[in-house]
Amino acid sequence: KRMFAVFRKSGIFVSICHHRILLTIYDMVRSGELMKYPLATIHWLMEVYQRPFVYGYDIKCMFEKIISRSSLSSTAHQLGVDGVVNGFHGHAHNRLCQVQHHCKYKVGAGKEDFETCEHTFSESNGVAPEICNASEFHHHQVLDEHFRFSKLDKYASLSTL
Repeated sequence: KRMFAVFRKSGIFVSICHHRILLTIYDMVRSGELMKYPLATIHWLMEVYQRPFVYGYDIKCMFEKIISRSSLSSTAHQLGVDGVVNGFHGHAHNRLCQVQHHCKYKVGAGKEDFETCEHTFSESNGVAPEICNASEFHHHQVLDEHFRFSKLDKYASLSTL
């Protein structure tokens, strides 16, 4: 029974700030990428920041409808939470979606392409062979160490700007 426990995990869901520092990380367990992970992330961001912010999500056009039907709707509207489709993913959608949701056309998005998760996953791919057959404890330990050292590197590089 324990041998097959490794198959319950289907990946991680992360949120990253524009400085490429990890904000949240969730183990996706037996569910794939369901809406509970981005909803939990938006809820956490609203509670922590208590002010308007823009988030990027590759399925923002669909996620916006989910938020509007959730219990987060009124708080998100009051805080001015808004989303965009990431730079690369925006070109894969239809033209109307690009015009309505692409980060290039959103006031407040700046020059950010909102592909920071892709950059983060690219950096963390080096630990994949180390954790693919690891126990849950060691899996979390390696990811924690990786993101902790990554954060220290990011803080150090921010201080040189």
